[in-house]
Parts: sequence; C-alpha cells; structure tokens
Amino acid sequence: MKKRYKIFIGILVPLIILFISTIFLTRDSTFDKEVIERLDLEQINEIELIRSSDNKTITITDAAKINQIIQQFEDQPLRKVYFSNSDYDEAYWVTLRTNDKREIGIRLDDSKHLFVYLYEESYMKDYKLLDDVNMAFFEGLF
Repeated sequence: MKKRYKIFIGILVPLIILFISTIFLTRDSTFDKEVIERLDLEQINEIELIRSSDNKTITITDAAKINQIIQQFEDQPLRKVYFSNSDYDEAYWVTLRTNDKREIGIRLDDSKHLFVYLYEESYMKDYKLLDDVNMAFFEGLF
C-alpha cells in the first residue's frame, strides 16, 4: 500500500509542477495591459515607423494619425512566449516618443509576433499575437 502511495505522489508532484510552470510561462495578456497602461497616451507626440524590407522611415506627429496607429493595437490579445523563432516576410518597427524621448519600441512581425522594448527599463518582451493585426494599415502609411 505504501509503495502505491509513493508511486502516486511521485507521478502527481511532477505533473503539478509542470502545470504551474506552464501557466506562468505562457501567460495571456493584452496590449493594453502590457504597453498602454505604462504610458499616458495624451503625451505621445511622435511615432517613428521603419519598414524592414527597405528601411524606409517615416515620422508621424499628427495626433489623429497617432491615435489611429495606437488603435490598431488596442485590446489585442497576446501570449507571452520565450525564445520564439520569428520567421517573417515583413516587419515594422514602431517607436513611441514623448517629449523627444523614446518610451516604448515595438517590432511587429507579419501580424504573428510582437516584440515590446521598454527603453526606461532596457527590457524586451516577446509575444505571440492571438488575433491578426491589420498589416495593410501599416503598409498604407508608407
């Protein structure tokens, strides 16, 4: 009887540890929680966009355009991933600036992956996008 109990505990404990670690490693979130809550959107006065295929850069200072860009990401469901292998055809780098200071950098890869770089903390987070982002919108800005 004790042998069965030890075998049962020996199987159950690793399964519980695996379950708990999976929950923490593949945490779901939203763009709002991970990015927008860190900023005062009213203070964003410039967005720099870079298209990876030709390194074309544009700078947007119009408040209406800035709001349109932010709206593309709002309520976007995300899943935190580690060491993702991002294979993309087109990527966009988006830098959010307040008062000529870089606050947050975003790299969008083919509406599948989103990398968020927090300049103040020098920290990068990697996310899988659970819904598609309108890539045609970003291409239309160029």
